[in-house]
Amino acid sequence: MNSAPALRLRLSSENLLLLLAAAVGLGTGLSVVGFRYLIGWWRYLLQDTLVDGIGKAAEHYGLWLLGSWPLALAPVLGGLLIGALGAVVPFPNLSLSSLVSPARPLALQPWWIPLKLLAAAISLGAGASLGPEAPSVESGALLGSLLGQNLCLSRERVQLLMAAGAAAGLAAGFNAPIAGVFLALELALARTFTTSAVSVVVLAAVVSALIAQVGLGAQPAFLLPTITQPAFVLPDYEIHSLLEVPLYLGLGFLASLVSMAFSYTLEWGKHLFNSGPLAAWPAWSKPILGGGILGCAGLGIPLALGVGYETIESILQAVPFSLGHLGLLLLGKLLLSAVSLGSGFVGGTFAPALFMGAVLGAGYGQVLSQALPSIALSPPAAYAMVGMAAVLAASVRAPLTAILLLFEMTRDYHIALPVMAAVGLSIWLTEQLHSPAIYPSARRSRHAMLPGEGVLGREPKELTVQEVMVPPSLLLRQDTPLREALESLLQQKCHSALVVDGQERLRGILTLEDLERALAHKEAAELAKLTVQEVSQSPVLTTFPDEAVAVAAEPMYAYDLRQLPVVSREDPEQIVGLLDRERVLLSQEIQSVRQALEPEVPPAERNGGRNGQEGIPDASVAPAE
Repeated sequence: MNSAPALRLRLSSENLLLLLAAAVGLGTGLSVVGFRYLIGWWRYLLQDTLVDGIGKAAEHYGLWLLGSWPLALAPVLGGLLIGALGAVVPFPNLSLSSLVSPARPLALQPWWIPLKLLAAAISLGAGASLGPEAPSVESGALLGSLLGQNLCLSRERVQLLMAAGAAAGLAAGFNAPIAGVFLALELALARTFTTSAVSVVVLAAVVSALIAQVGLGAQPAFLLPTITQPAFVLPDYEIHSLLEVPLYLGLGFLASLVSMAFSYTLEWGKHLFNSGPLAAWPAWSKPILGGGILGCAGLGIPLALGVGYETIESILQAVPFSLGHLGLLLLGKLLLSAVSLGSGFVGGTFAPALFMGAVLGAGYGQVLSQALPSIALSPPAAYAMVGMAAVLAASVRAPLTAILLLFEMTRDYHIALPVMAAVGLSIWLTEQLHSPAIYPSARRSRHAMLPGEGVLGREPKELTVQEVMVPPSLLLRQDTPLREALESLLQQKCHSALVVDGQERLRGILTLEDLERALAHKEAAELAKLTVQEVSQSPVLTTFPDEAVAVAAEPMYAYDLRQLPVVSREDPEQIVGLLDRERVLLSQEIQSVRQALEPEVPPAERNGGRNGQEGIPDASVAPAE
């Protein structure tokens, strides 16, 4: 008797990835909901219960001299808990930029997620001047990466699940699924995303946002008067005159300055506690010291402590603040965020950037209304909205994320054009001045490993151009006819060729794009007369053999160059090799994997292998294409 064939459910790899993305979104959404309730519980415990209890006890026993000093105890108690937690259960201080790089495989542990969220909840509940978005984003990224690694997926799919988790974290944290998707595309996936990748990230963000709406409500992060008080005199978030456009560009300029000051101040805070005057202090004591600083500062500027969403909402609802008060809040948030992050409190920098942008915009709007009384201007609250997006975009280097996040957090789209103009100018100026980014994108993390960012905490060996470069694949003389040059490129399967003179000295570079432009703008008769010299690009960017690969690769990715000629330092026109962009990435990945495996490989194998076994190859021995 023949039995019926068994039915088997077969999932394609794409469908399996979508299923895993939904699981990541579900897990991240539940984590964020629990995290938000945990922040509220710790705030109630540390600020309401303990501090109020101490204040009432002091008043009961007649210690009226204490005044408002009990208010400074909450950050100190939070620092004490953070220091004790780090001493008992140490865990790495991972960031999104350390997770997005496929060149640095990390041995992740499942307990890092709840520990990270617990530390962040204590920090924010105690009044640290940080935000909840980074723990949400990083916990989602950790969950996606853990799931992919445990299922032994490929590196590309692990990175995709990690990006989906990051999108889910922002979507749930801010109730902003669209901004979450663009965060993953701009920071985590950078230039590597495809259409199928977008569907994975979108699904995770949608599932996570739905879970967060069920657990936390569907209201936007900031309630504007148009939503809360329809009968009230509402701020008009629109352009009143074309003369306002240059004024919004001025706000974009100021936002770039604030974002750069923010980035450098954060670096200063890390240096102060980790490698500066306080580096010798025990690790457990640094959060206590930071909490003491926060507590004392909070007595004078309490609104600069904590996440600051209530203050942002008040500014957007046109609650009046004096110009001096706004300036004090801007400076206080700038310094207290650096102290919070540098001393060891756990939290994100999205919220401080939004806070400073709102304060900057409101102050800028007040100055304009006083300086230009004859011009119909938007209220300061409108400039506050634009300032939020501009400072955040320049700080994070993610303009689309900042624009969409602002719209989803406020549900107000009337001031879209000024926001886009100010964001564009602020991020352009910041990029031109090369200030450090709060969240370096995967584009930089993949191609330029920075000092101190080794695998599993070890310092990586710094590769030089000489170890990675290859011989030039094609050299063309200046007087080569254009048609002959095209045939040479096709025959050698090259994207570009170096242009040289009779002594093979560098004179320029010829790419397929140069040939396409010539074909599009010249007649057939003219093309027959053209030579390589008339079409090629000159002068050309170059690098040197002893240059660090991380440094040499920067202009390649800044200007989207596929190859970079390598020349002698003594004679900048003498060609010694060619640096290829894909080869840079490959060499760094090989070097990272080699360093991760090095302790497990016997010395004999590392030195070339014995008994017919090969050692781990150097990054520079791969054959040239």
